[in-house]
Amino acid sequence: MPRQIGLMLLAILQFQLPAAAQGYQEVSVPYYSETLRVAYNPEMLSLAEPAAVNERELVRHFNALSATDYAPLLRSLQQARKIFQLNDWLYYQLLRKALHKLYAGRSPLARELACWFLLSRSGFDTRLAFMDSEVFIFAYTQEAIFEAPLIEDRGRNFVNLTNIQRGAAARQRALYLLDFQANPKGHAFSFKLGQLPLLRPTVIEKQLRFPFQGKWRQIDVSADETVRQYMADYPLIDEGAYLDIPLSATLSESLLPQLRKLLEGKTEWEAAALLASFTRSAFAYKEDKECFGYSKPMAAEEVFLHPYSDCEDRCALFIRLADALLQLPMAVVAYPGHLSVALALPQARPGFFRYQNKAYYICDPTGPPNSEAVGQHPEGYKDSPFEIIRSYPGR
Repeated sequence: MPRQIGLMLLAILQFQLPAAAQGYQEVSVPYYSETLRVAYNPEMLSLAEPAAVNERELVRHFNALSATDYAPLLRSLQQARKIFQLNDWLYYQLLRKALHKLYAGRSPLARELACWFLLSRSGFDTRLAFMDSEVFIFAYTQEAIFEAPLIEDRGRNFVNLTNIQRGAAARQRALYLLDFQANPKGHAFSFKLGQLPLLRPTVIEKQLRFPFQGKWRQIDVSADETVRQYMADYPLIDEGAYLDIPLSATLSESLLPQLRKLLEGKTEWEAAALLASFTRSAFAYKEDKECFGYSKPMAAEEVFLHPYSDCEDRCALFIRLADALLQLPMAVVAYPGHLSVALALPQARPGFFRYQNKAYYICDPTGPPNSEAVGQHPEGYKDSPFEIIRSYPGR
């Protein structure tokens, strides 16, 4: 039995058996490519909403939720998190989707307060802010989040999860911070995606062509559309974090063997040239603002899932491929307005720069298209200053 199918069957058993045994009710929750059955006690949903949105009523409501039988719902959510290997952000998305189903027909206030309560009971250090009839969930984080409202309390930074997708407009509002710590010993909320969740893949096929050593090469690959779906819900995190998001098993198993075969017998210089040509020529280029209307850094897999990509996206892809296939030391090179990658290659040509006692050559993943040249600054950046913003030691 394939591992992913086995995990999904295990999930069904773990969600259904406790509900059947204890008399709890269940609800089906759509979650990207999955549908989960979540157990809950209706008692939690029968709780009356706060009589007013003020300090006393909000704290009273939290304590009233604590007295309900919320454990079946929290247990179901945490089991799903473990089975599908969700990071903090994707777990939060599951929590919101579950409450959207459970609180259908109820006010946004009731749903938001339940979300704050369950997030706190899940182990996070949270805060609640309010204004008029609205409340806003904040979570302590140690990571850089952009275009999202932030507050500082007791020396910690908290990000507004309720308004995290609304950008600068949400930052303009003055809010009252509830003087109440739901989980004073709670831990930080992380957005890092060091491994992809084990969700059912939605496979799409792509045919890609690129030139190498005087011939056009063609490869047929499968990518996972589910990655694009949950990355569409991702807030704008630190640029470097996108570079470390891995490829899906679907894409890795179809793409890497074909590239590995093309690299057989090639020198390190030739291998670098092949990967540079692939990232430059197999995909159409367009800047984020022209394509999406806003900044949209991509994980490497998304380059296969969107019609266009730019320099940051190509760097993420080049880094994932070079890490898997070449395992050479790499440096991420930032020019004014452009991102590129350099590899530590045998010092056989001019045009290198020295970093950590190694000769690095630029292998720009973006351009020029239909070129496999390595060791040249990107077009228009020959005399531009640059800095190394990230490095990889190789293996």
